[in-house]
Amino acid sequence: MNAMDRISSDGYRLPLIAAASLLLFGLAGVTFYGWLAFGSSILLTLGENGLSWCL
Repeated sequence: MNAMDRISSDGYRLPLIAAASLLLFGLAGVTFYGWLAFGSSILLTLGENGLSWCL
Protein backbone atom coordinates (compact mmCIF):
# COMPACT_ATOMS: atom_id res chain seq x y z
CA MET A 1 0.00 0.00 0.00
CA ASN A 2 1.63 3.22 -1.07
CA ALA A 3 1.06 6.75 0.22
CA MET A 4 -1.50 7.68 -2.44
CA ASP A 5 -3.76 4.76 -1.54
CA ARG A 6 -3.70 5.77 2.10
CA ILE A 7 -4.47 9.44 1.34
CA SER A 8 -7.37 8.67 -0.99
CA SER A 9 -8.95 6.18 1.43
CA ASP A 10 -9.06 8.79 4.23
CA GLY A 11 -10.87 11.40 2.14
CA TYR A 12 -14.01 11.28 4.26
CA ARG A 13 -12.27 12.47 7.42
CA LEU A 14 -11.90 16.18 6.58
CA PRO A 15 -15.59 16.79 5.69
CA LEU A 16 -16.63 14.88 8.81
CA ILE A 17 -14.37 16.96 11.04
CA ALA A 18 -15.52 20.16 9.33
CA ALA A 19 -19.20 19.26 9.80
CA ALA A 20 -18.68 18.35 13.47
CA SER A 21 -16.78 21.59 14.08
CA LEU A 22 -19.51 23.62 12.39
CA LEU A 23 -22.15 21.89 14.49
CA LEU A 24 -20.24 22.56 17.73
CA PHE A 25 -19.64 26.22 16.84
CA GLY A 26 -23.33 26.59 15.98
CA LEU A 27 -24.36 25.07 19.29
CA ALA A 28 -21.96 27.36 21.14
CA GLY A 29 -23.39 30.35 19.28
CA VAL A 30 -26.97 29.44 20.14
CA THR A 31 -25.99 28.91 23.78
CA PHE A 32 -24.20 32.27 23.92
CA TYR A 33 -27.21 34.01 22.37
CA GLY A 34 -29.50 32.36 24.90
CA TRP A 35 -27.26 33.53 27.74
CA LEU A 36 -27.29 37.09 26.38
CA ALA A 37 -31.04 37.08 25.91
CA PHE A 38 -32.09 35.31 29.12
CA GLY A 39 -29.06 35.48 31.43
CA SER A 40 -30.39 38.20 33.69
CA SER A 41 -33.68 36.33 34.15
CA ILE A 42 -31.80 33.13 34.94
CA LEU A 43 -29.64 34.82 37.56
CA LEU A 44 -32.60 36.64 39.15
CA THR A 45 -34.60 33.43 39.35
CA LEU A 46 -31.70 31.52 40.87
CA GLY A 47 -31.03 34.37 43.28
CA GLU A 48 -34.65 34.44 44.41
CA ASN A 49 -34.51 30.72 45.07
CA GLY A 50 -31.21 30.94 46.92
CA LEU A 51 -29.39 28.77 44.37
CA SER A 52 -27.20 31.38 42.74
CA TRP A 53 -24.01 30.01 44.31
CA CYS A 54 -24.69 26.50 42.98
CA LEU A 55 -24.37 27.66 39.38
